[in-house]
Amino acid sequence: MCDIITPESVGHHHVSDPLEVAELLRETLAEELRSMNDIQARWHMIEDDKVKHALEHILGDKRRLLVALWGLLSEVETRAWSDAGERHA
Repeated sequence: MCDIITPESVGHHHVSDPLEVAELLRETLAEELRSMNDIQARWHMIEDDKVKHALEHILGDKRRLLVALWGLLSEVETRAWSDAGERHA
């Protein structure tokens, strides 16, 4: 049973092929980077020091998330290209 909830118009599917997994991870990285841009733009507009400080912590968390996602993407891509090489050997 799938626990992921998506809008009916969007739907979703499951992937196990490393190249498809890598594509999903790249899309996730791009979305997170766009999200960071949005937060940084709002940080720049907000003058409340307490809110700015909280946003700085959130941006730090997002940077750590990006590092983890990048590491995972690298691992999956290495596996994908290793598997592809074995199929062509």
